[in-house]
Amino acid sequence: MTRIIHIVRAVTWGGGERYALDLCSRLVENGDKVTVVTRGLPVVDRHFSRIPVRLEKMPLGGVFDFVSPWKLARLIESYPEDRVVVHVHNFKDAEIVAKAKKLVKDKRIWHVCTRHLVKRGKDSLRWRGIYNSIDRLIFVSQLAKKEFLLGRPGIEEGKISVIPNSIIVPKGYENPVKRNKTDDFTILYTGRLSPEKGIDTLLHAFHHISDKSIKLRIVGTGDRKYEEELRELADSLGERDRIEWKGFVPDIFHELSEADLCVFPSTWREPFGLTIIEAMSQGRAVISTDNGAQPEIITDGKDGLLVEAGNERALAAAIRRLAENHELRAELGENAYGTFNTRFSYDVFFRKIRAEYEGT
Repeated sequence: MTRIIHIVRAVTWGGGERYALDLCSRLVENGDKVTVVTRGLPVVDRHFSRIPVRLEKMPLGGVFDFVSPWKLARLIESYPEDRVVVHVHNFKDAEIVAKAKKLVKDKRIWHVCTRHLVKRGKDSLRWRGIYNSIDRLIFVSQLAKKEFLLGRPGIEEGKISVIPNSIIVPKGYENPVKRNKTDDFTILYTGRLSPEKGIDTLLHAFHHISDKSIKLRIVGTGDRKYEEELRELADSLGERDRIEWKGFVPDIFHELSEADLCVFPSTWREPFGLTIIEAMSQGRAVISTDNGAQPEIITDGKDGLLVEAGNERALAAAIRRLAENHELRAELGENAYGTFNTRFSYDVFFRKIRAEYEGT
């Protein structure tokens, strides 16, 4: 049995927070004792309160936060185990752990950090000290690692590993549902509604699809003003009747099971792509852009299609290609399911994370 602390400083809920929640859930199932440290915000705590973990509240402030390191040190000292794993998800919290290490006398803190962003490391005395206090630095993609090292952060290469993200597939969705529909063909977008996700490009591409039996379903929420702008764009293109805006749904896997094709047109450099592997886990053919870590997930033409970010005509052509070719769509979906199981399943992910916790 291992004592593990996860620090989650978020003020909103997103992919990084889900990463921590899923991991804590599996750790508990594994028999580990888990504590989650948050800022005490309901938007975060309500998710972690559904699983049997110990919740602790700390300020989790910036460089002048002296309370959090002290409280973390006292928490660690209260445990009977000699070795405690502390897993953080950004470098601000890594600094808190680095300070706490200096306050703890008789226990060993094993410091793990997952980097969820594509951003260069910082070459300064302060940041080098933080980086080198970390025992294991995990990147969610090769792209994220490469970009970080371009900043010459001075961290030891032996501490670094790349472990792609994963998702826990809910019970009842372990095997893909085959699509044999004869009614409308459904394109599905799932995820946050924000400018960098390329939804405006998707709307323009969809406008180039003349087949009126092809429908677009958009699942997700975002800034209300931006959502209104997207709806206005769809109306101006004359596509109101072919687009369904579903907003937030509690069961995204049900939406995936009803889709014929999933499209993720992000225009920024995605550090990974949880929505992509969600679709792959359900055997759905996927179209995504090629500008981030997506090529590390999808092999173009084998288990999905990749198009240039922001290119509405290329995206429209890819959609038409798969809408008109059932055999290719089915082949890509089957291969996507195989890729998920061999490379991105949660069992694969969890084994790698546990190895990092053990220092092996």
